[in-house]
Amino acid sequence: MPRLSRAPLIGLLVLVEFFSGALQGAFPILLPDLARSLGFGAGDQALVLGVNFLVAGVTVPLSSRLGDLFGHRRLLLATLALTCVGYVLSAAATGLALLLVGQALAGLLSCWLPLEFALLRDRLGEERGGRAVGLLVGSLTLGTIVGAVTRPGLWVMAALPAVSLVVVLLWVPESATRAVGRMDWLGALLLFVGLGLLFGSFSSVGKSTGVLLTGGLLLGAAALLVLFVRRQLRVPAPTVDVRMLARRATAPVFGLSFLLGCALYGAQSPTLSFQAADPVKTGYGLGADSQLLGLLSLPAVLGALTGALVADRLGRRFGARAVLACGFALSAVGYAVIALNHGSAAAFVAPSAFAGFGAGLGLSLLPGLLMRRLPADQTGIGTGVYNTLKTLAGAAAGAGGAAVLDTLLLRPGVSSQGAYVAIWAACALLCALGVPVALALRGASAAAASGRLASEQPV
Repeated sequence: MPRLSRAPLIGLLVLVEFFSGALQGAFPILLPDLARSLGFGAGDQALVLGVNFLVAGVTVPLSSRLGDLFGHRRLLLATLALTCVGYVLSAAATGLALLLVGQALAGLLSCWLPLEFALLRDRLGEERGGRAVGLLVGSLTLGTIVGAVTRPGLWVMAALPAVSLVVVLLWVPESATRAVGRMDWLGALLLFVGLGLLFGSFSSVGKSTGVLLTGGLLLGAAALLVLFVRRQLRVPAPTVDVRMLARRATAPVFGLSFLLGCALYGAQSPTLSFQAADPVKTGYGLGADSQLLGLLSLPAVLGALTGALVADRLGRRFGARAVLACGFALSAVGYAVIALNHGSAAAFVAPSAFAGFGAGLGLSLLPGLLMRRLPADQTGIGTGVYNTLKTLAGAAAGAGGAAVLDTLLLRPGVSSQGAYVAIWAACALLCALGVPVALALRGASAAAASGRLASEQPV
C-alpha cells in the first residue's frame, strides 16, 4: 500500500477535517426543510441534533482508547465508514425514526479529529504534530463556514465521508505506538445505556407517553450511571476518570466546559427552527429559506473563530480568568438580547456574533487552563474528559430544548413563541453562571499543587 511523506499526510488530514466541518455546518441548516418534508416539529429537530451529540460524547473517549490499543488509523477508518452509513440513512429517511438512527451514526464524526491528532503525533513527533493540529482545526472551522453557505444536499454530504474513507485507506499510515491494558467494555456499556435512558427521559417530556415512562427512564438512568461511577473507581484503566471530575483543582474547569457546551449548542436547533417558521401560520418567525438560514448562522461562526484567534493575546494581557469570565458574559448578553428582540433577521446578527465571540474565547482558553491544573501524566485523560463533557452538554441541551418545545405549544404539533424565548433565556442564564465560576478560579500553581495532592489520595 503506498504511503505519503509528511507534508502530503498533513494535507490529506486537513482535507478530511474540511469535509468534517462542511458536514457540521450544513446539516443543521438543512434540518428545518427536512423537518417540513418529513412532517415533524421543532422539538423533534432539537432531538435529532441532541442524539448526534449524545453519541459523539460517548464514542469520542471510546474510540480514542480503542485507537490507543489497536491503531488510530484502523479506528479512523471504522468511524469514517459508520459516519458515511449515517448520512446515507439520513438522506434516504422517509420518517423521523430512520433520521434519528442516521444521525446517531453520524455522531461518530466527532471521533475523527482526536484520532487524527494521535496519528499526527505518532508519525510526526510531538512538536511538529502539535503544530499541524492548528491546521486541522482551522480547516474544520473553514469547512463549517463553507458548509453553512453552500448547503450541499444530503447525498452530497454522504459522499464526503466516503471520499475521506478512500483517502485514509489508500495513503494514511497506521500509528506505531500501542497502549497496554484492555478496554473496559462493561463500563462503556453502562455509560452508553445510562446516558441513553437519561436522554430518552428528557425527550419523553411533553409526549403522550406519560409521566410514568419519564420517571422510569430517569430512575433507570440514575441506577446505571451510579453503577458506572462505582466501576470507574475500581478498574485500573477507566473509560472516564471520574476522580478527576471531583478534584478541587479541576472540577470548576470541567463545570465551565459543560456550560460552554450549552452556550455553543443549547439554542442551535431551536434558533434555526424559529427563523424558518412561517409567521403567517404561527404568528412568529422569519419564514427563512435554507439560504437565509445559512447566512444567519455566519455571525455566530465568525464570532467564535475571531474569539478563538484573539483569546491567547487577550489572556496574556488581561489574565485568562478575566477574559474567560468576559466571554461567558458576552454569550449571556447575546442570548438575552435575542430573547428580548427576535422580530427580524437583522435582530439576530449582532447578538449572535457576541454569543459566538464569547464561546470562541472559552474554546481557546479552557483547554490551557485545564492543562495547567493537571499532573503532566494526566493531560491526555483530562482533555478527553473536557471534550466529552462539552459534547454531552450539547446532548443535554438538545433533549432539554426538545422537551420545552414539545411542552409549550401554540397548538398541537406547533411550539409557542414563549418556548423559544424560554430556551434563549435559559442559555443566557447558564452562560451568566459561568462568569462567577471563571472569576473564582485559583491561580495555576496553586491548582496544580492541589491536583497533585489529590491524585495521591484515594477517593
